Amino acid sequence: MTALDLAKISTWPASNEDAEPDAAPPPGFQSRLTRSQIVDAATRLIARRGDHRIPWPCIAVEAGAEAFGAAPDWLDDLPALIDQCYARTAQALSDSLLRAETAPGNALDKLAAFLVAALEARRELGTLLSFRRGRNLPDALQRRLHERDMMVRTRLKRLLEQGRRDGSLARRNADSACELILASLMVPDVAVTDPEQLIWDSELVELLLAALAEPHPAASR
Repeated sequence: MTALDLAKISTWPASNEDAEPDAAPPPGFQSRLTRSQIVDAATRLIARRGDHRIPWPCIAVEAGAEAFGAAPDWLDDLPALIDQCYARTAQALSDSLLRAETAPGNALDKLAAFLVAALEARRELGTLLSFRRGRNLPDALQRRLHERDMMVRTRLKRLLEQGRRDGSLARRNADSACELILASLMVPDVAVTDPEQLIWDSELVELLLAALAEPHPAASR
């Protein structure tokens, strides 16, 4: 992959919806990886290495293909690939928040629905990236990460504030509670194939809910 004209990033979609294989793999490219597989592999590498310099051989091996051979043409735009990696996390968290917002019950029930959905998404994607680890990225990408971060935190804090009003969640600082939840979800590596991961995720939900739940009289309207 080559270094790139950063102005091109603004023309790329916010999320990667093309899950179809490339029409014709380059010569020497032995595995027909879908765009989705490549983006997910790059996302796991970014999370594990803490580095946005991800050469194609590393991505190919992470995705289960051979390390040699030419990369697909669309990978020439590295900032766009990085943008799609973070877009996957943003979409996963947005979908999880929507499930929580439409779930029945009080705010504690809704928060539980969010955590379960977010952990399901994390197992599916392999990891959830932190939007606050892109300080070495170009300004255009940093702005996009900041916008996504604010979107997630605003909706999550709204849910936490609802719990304070209906008496189902502790009267804790919403920013600190939000930080605790997101830090627990955005760990560098997840044992996706380990059968114990489901047990760990279940215990994580219980621990987070126990830390945040502290019933108190609901606030008068």
